[in-house]
Amino acid sequence: MPAARCLRFLGTFLLASLAFSVAVRADTPPVISPQQIEADWLLQDVVRKLPAADPNTARRTTLTTAEDAAGAVDGIKDGTYGFHTAGDAAPWWQVDLQQAMPLGRIVIYNRCDGKVEERTARIEVLLSDDGEQWQSLYRHDGTKFFGHAGGPPLTVQADGRPARFVRLQLPAVQYFHLDEVEVYPAEGDENVARGRPADQSSVSQWSKSSAPLAAATTTLAAPDPVYPIEEVLTRGRALAADLRRLGTDATPQDQVLQDVEQRLKNLDPTAKDQRRELYLQARWAVRQLALANPLLDFDDLLFVKRVPGSFTHMSDQYYGWFSRPGGGVFILQDFKSDQPQLRCLTEAFAPGTFLRPDLSHDGTRVLFAYSKYYPGLESEPNKLDKNNVPEDAFFHLYEMNLDGSGLRRLTRGKYDDFDGRYLPSGEIVFLSTRRGQFIQCGLETAEARCDAALPDSYVRCGGGPSRPVAVYTLHVMSADGERVRQISPFEMFEWTPSIDHDGRILYARWDYVDRHNMPYMSLWSTLPDGSNAQAVFGNYTINPHCVFEARRIPDSRKMIFTASGHHAFTGGCLVLLDAHRGADGEAAMTRLTPEVCFPESEGWPQTYFAGPFPLAENHYLTSWSAQPLPPGTPRPHWGMPGPANDLGLYLFDAFGNLNLLYRDPEIGSETPLPIRRRVRERLVHQPPARQEDAEGRMVVADVYQGLAGVPRGAIRQLRLVGVPVKTHPTMNYPPMGLTHDDPGKFVLGTVPVEPDGSAHFRVPAGVTFFVQALDEQGIAVQTMRSATYVQPGQTMTCIGCHEPRNTAPPARPPLAVMRAASPIELGPAGSWPLHFDALVGPVLEQHCVRCHQPDADASQLVFTPERAYDILVDYGQPSLRTHVLDRYRQGRSAAGAGAAQTNPLAILLRQGHHGVQLDADAWSRLYTWMDTYGQRRGSFSEQQDEQLRQLRDELAAMLAAQTNASDGADECTMMPVTAYETRRRGE
Repeated sequence: MPAARCLRFLGTFLLASLAFSVAVRADTPPVISPQQIEADWLLQDVVRKLPAADPNTARRTTLTTAEDAAGAVDGIKDGTYGFHTAGDAAPWWQVDLQQAMPLGRIVIYNRCDGKVEERTARIEVLLSDDGEQWQSLYRHDGTKFFGHAGGPPLTVQADGRPARFVRLQLPAVQYFHLDEVEVYPAEGDENVARGRPADQSSVSQWSKSSAPLAAATTTLAAPDPVYPIEEVLTRGRALAADLRRLGTDATPQDQVLQDVEQRLKNLDPTAKDQRRELYLQARWAVRQLALANPLLDFDDLLFVKRVPGSFTHMSDQYYGWFSRPGGGVFILQDFKSDQPQLRCLTEAFAPGTFLRPDLSHDGTRVLFAYSKYYPGLESEPNKLDKNNVPEDAFFHLYEMNLDGSGLRRLTRGKYDDFDGRYLPSGEIVFLSTRRGQFIQCGLETAEARCDAALPDSYVRCGGGPSRPVAVYTLHVMSADGERVRQISPFEMFEWTPSIDHDGRILYARWDYVDRHNMPYMSLWSTLPDGSNAQAVFGNYTINPHCVFEARRIPDSRKMIFTASGHHAFTGGCLVLLDAHRGADGEAAMTRLTPEVCFPESEGWPQTYFAGPFPLAENHYLTSWSAQPLPPGTPRPHWGMPGPANDLGLYLFDAFGNLNLLYRDPEIGSETPLPIRRRVRERLVHQPPARQEDAEGRMVVADVYQGLAGVPRGAIRQLRLVGVPVKTHPTMNYPPMGLTHDDPGKFVLGTVPVEPDGSAHFRVPAGVTFFVQALDEQGIAVQTMRSATYVQPGQTMTCIGCHEPRNTAPPARPPLAVMRAASPIELGPAGSWPLHFDALVGPVLEQHCVRCHQPDADASQLVFTPERAYDILVDYGQPSLRTHVLDRYRQGRSAAGAGAAQTNPLAILLRQGHHGVQLDADAWSRLYTWMDTYGQRRGSFSEQQDEQLRQLRDELAAMLAAQTNASDGADECTMMPVTAYETRRRGE
C-alpha cells in the first residue's frame, strides 16, 4: 500500500478516536477509549507492513552517485553539504568539464555548519584528460579552511595545467562532503564547473538530489481498511495455546475465534461491514486473552512521557542541552480495566524532560533522571565552557515515593547523570559524563568531580564546541547519593544498564579500538564494583549496530534487547538473544518483530519498538512508534528530530499481537514498568576498594587458546598498550594516525609468557589497556581488538587470546600462577608517551638519514623530518597504511598476519638492506610503532603527555626496569630530544 495513503489512513482513524474521547466526556476524557483501541488496530494493519527505507538513499530509493554529486556544482553556497559519500576508503568527488582546457584555479567551499569540516584537512586535487589516468595537482597541508562562513574557501592554483576532469579525494577511510566546488579556466572568470556532470565514490543515508521536488498534482484518497482476519485468528490461537500452558482458561475467547472463522467462510467478499464486524470481534477476543495473562500480576504501570531530543544520535540523545520540554513521570492505574486512571508524579517540576525510570525492589520508590529546559541552549555555540550551561540543564538523578512524597535530588554538578538502576546491595548504578579526562581512574578521581565542573572526555569521531560529545560510563553511588565512584575507566561510551539475575550489570559498550566506528555497540557485563568486565554478545557483530536495552528474561537463560541504529534514537527491532548459541552473529538472535529492519545497517524502519520489559520469553511490555514520516519528507536522519507523540505503551507477544495500553496524542509515552515487588537479584560479595590500591593482577591461563595455527612456544611476551581518553572535543583532531579516529595509545611495556602459554602480571588499576601477543622477536602475532581494565586489588583472569567465551580453564594450574606476578618491563623510549619522532626518529637518524637525504644518491626516498612519516607508512605493498585501513574496516586482526609481520619495510630490513644492521633497541622501536598501527602520536594534547609521564613515575614500583626514556625531556613537547627531532625543528 503506498506510504501516502497509509499516512492519510493514520490521520483519519486517530483523529476520529480523539474526537470520540472528547465527545464522551468533555470535562475528563477517558484515558483510553474503545474507539482509540480499534483505530490503533487498523493503523497497525497498515504501518507494520510498510517497507523500510534504503539506508543509502535517504530521499529517493533511485538516487545515484551522479545525482548527489551534482549538489557541489549547483551554484548554491549555504555552508551545508552539497554532496555526502558513505564512509569509503579514499572517498572521491569529481566533475567532468566536458572538454580539456587550461585551468586557472579551483575554489573549494567547505562545509561550515559546525559539523565536521576537519575531515578535509588532507584533501587532494587530481586532474585527468580521460577520467582514468590521474595526476596529482595539490595536497592540502592540514590547515582548516572554510567557505560560506567563518573564513575564506580553499583556492588551489592550477597554473594553466590542462584537464577535462577535476577530482577531489581524501586519503583514508572517511565520509566526504563539501558545500560547493568552482573551477575557473586560465583565462576568464566563468565558473566552468557549474551545472557540469559530476560523480562520486558512493552515496550515503545523507545523500540528496539537487533537483527540485515536483509538486504534488493529485489528491490521494484514503484506502479502504484491510481487515486481515486470518492474521488475527492465527496470532490469537497461538496466544491462547501459550496462555493455556500458563494456566489460563482461554475457552470463551477460543469459541469467539472459532465462530469468527466459521462465519468468515460463508461471508460475501463484498460485505465490508460484516467483515469489519468479524475483524473487531476477533481483535477484542485476542485483547481479552492478552489481558488475562497470569504474568500480568500487577495493576499499575510506571512510565514517562517525553518529547524526543532535538539531536538524533545514539550518544547525543541523552544530553540535557538537546532535550525538549514536556511530559513527566506517570502511573497508569488499573491498566487492565475498562476505565484506567492516570496520575502524574512530577507536576511540581519546571518544564523539562524525564528519562528512563527504575523501581525499587519493594515497588515503593521510583528513580528517574530530569533536565530542565532552557530555550535556545541547544544552539549555544560554545557548550565547552560550562559557564554557558546551567547546572540544572544537565540530567540529574532524583528519587521519590510512588505516593508523591519524599522527593530528593541525588546527583549534582555539571555532568549528565541518568539511567539509574537499583543494585541488590541498595546502591545505585548509573551512567554519567563525570568520567573526565583522568588516565587512571579511582576513588580519588571520582571524588574530585563531584562538586566541580571539570572538563569531560569526548568521543573520538565527532563533535566540536557547539556539540561536545562527552563520554558517559558506569558509576555507582550509595543510596543517599554519596560516595560516587567510577566503576568503568573505559575510554568510550556505555549505555542502558540493567541488573542480571546473578547480580551482574548488563550494559552496552562502544568498542572501536583500531576498527571502524560505526557498528560496534555490543553487550557486556560487569560485577557491581566494576571488576570482571566481560563481552557477552556482539563484539564482532556488525548487524545490528547497537545492542541496547538488554534485560534478562525471568526464568530463562535468554535476554531481550532493542536492535538500534548509530545515527538514531534508541529504538528498532526487538530481538530475543540466547548468547549460549553464539557470542556473535545471527545464530544467537531471534527477531521478535521481523517487520522492523535493523535500523541503519539494513534500512530505516517506518515504525519501531523501544523500552521492552520482559514478562516471559513470549510476553513483553514495550513502547511502539506508529508515526511513519509523511511521504516525500526528507530523511537526512531517521525521524530527526522525531514527532513529539512518537511512542505509546503496548502489550506485545512473540506471536505478533500488539495491544495498546495507553497513548497520549500529544506526547510520547515510553519505558513501561510493572509496579510490584520484585525478586532481589543475587548479592555479589565485593571487598571494598582501598585508595592505596593502585594496581591489580591479570592471569592468562593459555594464550594459545584462540590462536589458530600459532605453534606452541611461539609466543614469548605480551605487550600492554594503554588507551587514554580523548581530551579534545573536535572530530578527528588532533591528527593521530591513519584512520582519523585513532584511539590514544601509550605502551605500558611487556610481560613474559611461560612455556605452557600462561602469564601472570601486575597492571595499574583503573587504566584502560589492550594486549598483544608477541613472538621471540617482539613482533605482534595477534592484537586484541577491544580493551579491558582491572579494579584496585582485583585479579582478572582469562582463558586465552580471542578464545571462545564458553571455553573452560585448563584442569592443571598454569605455570605462571606458581610464581609472583611479573612486573612490567618498559617499552622503548618514545612509546610512553607515544610519539613517532621520539620512537622512530632515532632509528632514522642512526641508520637512514645519511643515505636518504636530498644530496645523496640513494633513491627518491628522502627522509627529511617533514616527509619521513608519510614515506614509512606508504612504503611497499601492502603498505602500513593499507594494512591499518584494511584491518580497520575488517574490525579484527588475523593471527600471524600483524602489521610488523607483513610490512614490506620490515621484511626488507630483516632480509638485509645495504649492510644496515639494526640492534635490539632499533628493532623494538620499529616493531612497537608498526604494531601500534603507525600513529604519529598517542596522546591528544601536551597536557596529556605530561599526565602520562607523571603516571609512569607513580607506577614505578610495578615497572621492572627504568630506562633513560625521560632523560633529556623537552619541557614543550614532553618527549625525548633526539638529533632527529632537533633536525625536524630546524634548530
